[in-house]
Amino acid sequence: MPTPPATPAPAPGHGHAPGIAVPPVPVPVPVPAQVPADPPIYKAVLSLWASQGRTLPGHRDQEWARLAAGPVWADRTVRVSGTLVRPGDGR
Repeated sequence: MPTPPATPAPAPGHGHAPGIAVPPVPVPVPVPAQVPADPPIYKAVLSLWASQGRTLPGHRDQEWARLAAGPVWADRTVRVSGTLVRPGDGR
């Protein structure tokens, strides 16, 4: 049966002697990044889009949810953005 390889001795200056306490290394605590406020131009654009009924970033698109919820085989006229769309309309 082969003998297992010997465990190498630590290099001089590394490790510690038995019985000597090693102080713990302090771990830096991450500081949460502050999110800067949106510039006024973005607030103005969001207000304009909201007033026009458009979907806003970070908000659910209600029209898409309504259209995607219908069955694919639906043989009916649907309303997309206020326009009636008939089956086979090519849109």
